[in-house]
Amino acid sequence: MERSFESWEKEVIRCIRCGSCQNVCPVFRELQAESTVARGRVKLIRGVITKDLSLTEGFISKMSLCLMCKACVTNCPSGVKVDKLVEAARKEIVDQKGLSSLKKLIFRFILKNRWVFDTGMSTGRILQKLVFRPGPGGQGMLPRMPLGIDQRRLLSPLASKPLKAMYPQVVKVTNPRLRVVFFTGCMINYIYTDTGRAVVNVLNRLGIDVVIPKLQNCCGTPVRMNGDYGTAREMARANIDVLLQEKVDSVVVACGTCGLALKEEYAELLQDEPRYAERAKHLGKMVKDFTELVVSLGDFKENIGELPLKVTYHDPCHLVRGLNVKEQPREIIKQIPGVAFLEMKKPDTCCGSGGSFSLTHYELSTKINNHKVEDILQTGAEVVVTGCSACRMHILDGLHRQEAGMGVMHTAQLLEMAYEAKEGIKTGIKI
Repeated sequence: MERSFESWEKEVIRCIRCGSCQNVCPVFRELQAESTVARGRVKLIRGVITKDLSLTEGFISKMSLCLMCKACVTNCPSGVKVDKLVEAARKEIVDQKGLSSLKKLIFRFILKNRWVFDTGMSTGRILQKLVFRPGPGGQGMLPRMPLGIDQRRLLSPLASKPLKAMYPQVVKVTNPRLRVVFFTGCMINYIYTDTGRAVVNVLNRLGIDVVIPKLQNCCGTPVRMNGDYGTAREMARANIDVLLQEKVDSVVVACGTCGLALKEEYAELLQDEPRYAERAKHLGKMVKDFTELVVSLGDFKENIGELPLKVTYHDPCHLVRGLNVKEQPREIIKQIPGVAFLEMKKPDTCCGSGGSFSLTHYELSTKINNHKVEDILQTGAEVVVTGCSACRMHILDGLHRQEAGMGVMHTAQLLEMAYEAKEGIKTGIKI
């Protein structure tokens, strides 16, 4: 049976109101309001559960002011699952108030239907030059007019061709040691195809057949995070069916958010569905981040060329605190000859992206991002490496605002450059 909102009361009473969350919450750091930190949100949620409060516009607004970065969860001495509580509150809001017309259109018609999503992206690819203007120095693009996006925001353009259209369903090698499915996610498929190509190329170099299912779709995290659990379940079921069709050793992801959805959150969403509960768990056991798989092979260090670069690394929230992947990307970076690895003071603090958070709360997200950019700049690095496309875009926006000319790339791209350097292939920083 689906868990009721009231059943979360046992979780909210675990909060001892110690204030540890105040030290790590990026939103509280900027707003300094008790209602915008974990213990404040938990108190509000408890009030709604006990019927002392109702689902007012103020409550709804406070629930939206959460990046879901999990910093409070990691640092809570009582182990309160604040992110799950906020999700439950958002679901209750949708159950009682419904979705806006715009969200219904995006979630239930566009994101859920792969062919509609593909068609929309194809149309956007054609029209983007009319709607956006080139960014400074040819980097990214800026909105020409208000479109629900702040006109100061630097965005990355849609790629000329989706990643899935660049490859056959199976990218084979001679005498493969492994066979994996690559779950591309939306941003890698439609925008950062350079990351996707690097993942495929590196895995092929390491003797791995890469399956890229044409029917895979959005992981559904934006839908679930906004409280539309019904649609999120449909999307989870569809992806499970597609991904488990293939006989493979692992399901590889290059995005912490997608990885967390496939590894843990599908099983939570579908725990009451006999047909899918066990299949979701089985899928979860197969999921590996790109860096996890590469490092586990050991011999990735062979045939790496020299890259004279100063590099720093940003830990995406869902990768470091969700999938617990922290050391693997650093091991890859440190194994590349010539690379000077320069650690930030706080590499795992949220960059302020939070998926759609940076679209709906741009002013606040930029303030959070400013701290991340300052931390990046103080390292003296030339390149920022990360494991999340959303972080990549948001950090690029922050660097643009501070007029810092730095490259931002995925770990897979850096490793691909190192292999190419060994072969004498001229490399360049791809932004």
